[in-house]
Amino acid sequence: MLPKETSEFIEQKLINVTDKVTVIVPVYNVSSFLSKCIESICEQEYPFLEIILVDDGSTDESGKICDSYAEKDARIKVIHKQNQGVSSARNTGLDVATGRWICFVDGDDYIMPEYVSYMLALGVAYDADIALTTHMFGSFDNKQMDADDVRIWTGEDAVEAILCYKVPIGCYCKMFKREVLKTTRFIPEVFIGEGFNFNVAAFQKSNRILAGKLKTYFYRRDNPTSAMTKFSIKKCECGLKALDIIKENLQIHTDRVQTAWEFADWRTHSDFYDAMVLAKALIVKVVVSKNIYFLFVHVIRYCSVPDHHHFE
Repeated sequence: MLPKETSEFIEQKLINVTDKVTVIVPVYNVSSFLSKCIESICEQEYPFLEIILVDDGSTDESGKICDSYAEKDARIKVIHKQNQGVSSARNTGLDVATGRWICFVDGDDYIMPEYVSYMLALGVAYDADIALTTHMFGSFDNKQMDADDVRIWTGEDAVEAILCYKVPIGCYCKMFKREVLKTTRFIPEVFIGEGFNFNVAAFQKSNRILAGKLKTYFYRRDNPTSAMTKFSIKKCECGLKALDIIKENLQIHTDRVQTAWEFADWRTHSDFYDAMVLAKALIVKVVVSKNIYFLFVHVIRYCSVPDHHHFE
């Protein structure tokens, strides 16, 4: 539940708003979690929705579950496609989206009833290109913030914030004006850090971004099939590649953004090192592969950076 003053703010700002909001959900083998996800979207307080479920070649019952909900709710569109990964699935949704605003939900997560209305109210009230929230619920975090704290950011502010991990790097918890995304798509071959790239690209094309901090999204950490759950060297390599792509595509070349990217570089290497340790990826196992060995050494080197790479 949101604070009373926020609920009143939403009601006031959306009283005459009927803008269509497209919610894009990539779906792949999440049958155990999918019904809760879809129902949480259908039960949004804001009713003017287009819900696009993209079944990315699921081999479980996910596709049938999508179809069953489409029969019950005319706002739902289902697209069945060959498995090409989460980036391709989201791009498919973007290509057919007709809403003035677009947001994303992962098929194994779910959202609070105010997910759409909260971000839409921020976007409408301040004529923003993007509205987002910097916090979300998780498997180990179920307490709502005591009060909101809304900030108006420039594109540079937002890029700096996400590179410094002050904003969730995934594409969830954000609402984009569709016109901002006309030339922005997910990179198909990137499956770790794909949202990070997408967000930075969109932020750089935006003049005004509204950032609140109330939690309206539940990020699940107990899905054993999620790309973020199990450790693998391919994921590490993809994540590092994603960060290099961000640097190559930066359009804002300021000291703030450069320093923030250096922090993201250190943070990414540090996170992968932690994942290796938690996965018990010992050096004895790592040296079996030459490529893995060099990645391990690369990570160790970056985890030994000076203190000036740390940010509050």
